[in-house]
Amino acid sequence: GQLPDGTIVAIKQLAPKSRQGNREFITEMGMISALQHPNLVKLHGCCIEGNELLLVYEYMENNSLAHALF
Repeated sequence: GQLPDGTIVAIKQLAPKSRQGNREFITEMGMISALQHPNLVKLHGCCIEGNELLLVYEYMENNSLAHALF
């Protein structure tokens, strides 16, 4: 995806069948947003609309996580 300022982001949509409710999702968001480490992608934000739960992450260009780790 792309933010209004032109920043390219990765959007993760949580499965609607997930047993994680909105309250748990918000709690997890608080924990994830508090983590800052050079080896972790930055969480830009989230969106909750009805049953849709979306996470907006920094986009990491080129290759996969496996390539970066190994």
